Amino acid sequence: MSSTARSVRLDVNGFFSHMIGSYGFDGHDLDGVVPRLSAAVADLDAKRRSGALPFYDLPYDSAAIAACNALASELRAEFDTLVVLGIGGSALGTKAVLEGVPAASLAGGMRVIVADNIDPASFSRLLDGTAGVDLSRTAFNVISKSGGTAETLAQFLIAREKLMAHPSVGAARWARHIVVTTDPVSGPLRALAKAEGFRSLPVPAGVGGRFSVLSSVGLLPLAAGGVDIEALCAGARHADTLCCVADPRENPAALHAGLLFLALRERGCGIHVLMPYSDGLLRLAEWYAQLWAESLGKAHALDGSLVETGQTPVRALGATDQHSQVQLYVEGPRDKVVTFVRVEAHDGELTIPAAYGDKEEISYLGGLRLGDLLNMEQRATELALAESGRPTSVLTLSRCDAASIGHLFHLFEVQTLVMGALLGIDPLDQPGVEAGKLLTYGMAGRNGYAADAERVRAMLARKRDDLVLG
Repeated sequence: MSSTARSVRLDVNGFFSHMIGSYGFDGHDLDGVVPRLSAAVADLDAKRRSGALPFYDLPYDSAAIAACNALASELRAEFDTLVVLGIGGSALGTKAVLEGVPAASLAGGMRVIVADNIDPASFSRLLDGTAGVDLSRTAFNVISKSGGTAETLAQFLIAREKLMAHPSVGAARWARHIVVTTDPVSGPLRALAKAEGFRSLPVPAGVGGRFSVLSSVGLLPLAAGGVDIEALCAGARHADTLCCVADPRENPAALHAGLLFLALRERGCGIHVLMPYSDGLLRLAEWYAQLWAESLGKAHALDGSLVETGQTPVRALGATDQHSQVQLYVEGPRDKVVTFVRVEAHDGELTIPAAYGDKEEISYLGGLRLGDLLNMEQRATELALAESGRPTSVLTLSRCDAASIGHLFHLFEVQTLVMGALLGIDPLDQPGVEAGKLLTYGMAGRNGYAADAERVRAMLARKRDDLVLG
């Protein structure tokens, strides 16, 4: 069996009574949800075939992969640094891969910086040279599917002004430093790309931000940074072969979603903790948090009824958070299910030296590899939770590389859609996010949003001074 085929394994023993006692499930519990899971898998297959779920096709789009590699080669020939201007789904996946793959695999790539917030302190440090960025050797990838993301446009306008004022760039050359990734036809950024002559790539129609990492949104900056994006997509393609299996008991995305649903509905586990035992996978947990929260946190079901449903994602890091959060997980409220991410072969492995042989409480560590100790810590935490009757699952990666991360992207995306079907909601929209955008437009004075500005004024007027201290 190839390394790709064994890159990720899912272990769900920790949901069942033979591991965690009476709080766990048995075969009858799973049997009860299997018909709904089968229907969800069949429905996803039908929607995919109709073209309604285009994110499924991204790992197979060889033309898009080639276009991203080609443009990345152009950028590497002209610049040393690529700054990604984007937020949410336009940033989190890229950060997850850049930090997750082995550093040695990035040799020959550009320095890629993802500026995914508008904190003026950090963004000004980035542009004033404090962070070691030479604007004359820096390109900016401006990413917004709609082309109207306020945070991204604000970053772009500031970067544009800095480039135009730079003595080595100026008005004649600044546009060469801009690459736009946005809607292929419409939106403010697409119009700017045409007017200013920016190099650009399309975000495929129908692909939402949190499902877009394997499109040009993620593939261009990752290719520029030296990531093997073909391997990344190959991992996703392999996951696809597993996640389209009709029998939900043999389909990792469906099985995991079904058990998480049971944990939510039958055991009150409204919190899902994703806990990788690898520093490089912490950003993957942050990407997952957006995917799970934004897709599943919905006020209304598909039939319009009020449900106010969802499962809160929490990112934790092993072994660090064994010393901060795990006490709560083991002995606190029974409202959490923990999914561990374990890496079998860690990069940069180190052996702990043998020393202080007369001090057994120290010497027992001698000869162990650091990665082996980390994996012992993961297993110990998993079993401690089992002894306490707390549900868990384990995703094991043979290595933390582009293929395994691509596999996880696709697995989690399909798992999210199956969970959405079980909850009876639309996992592809985000009306709660849009509500906040409207209020921001009103406060910023955007034309056409006067009513939203008035809503802000009215709500702030309700605040009582006696409840504001200091």
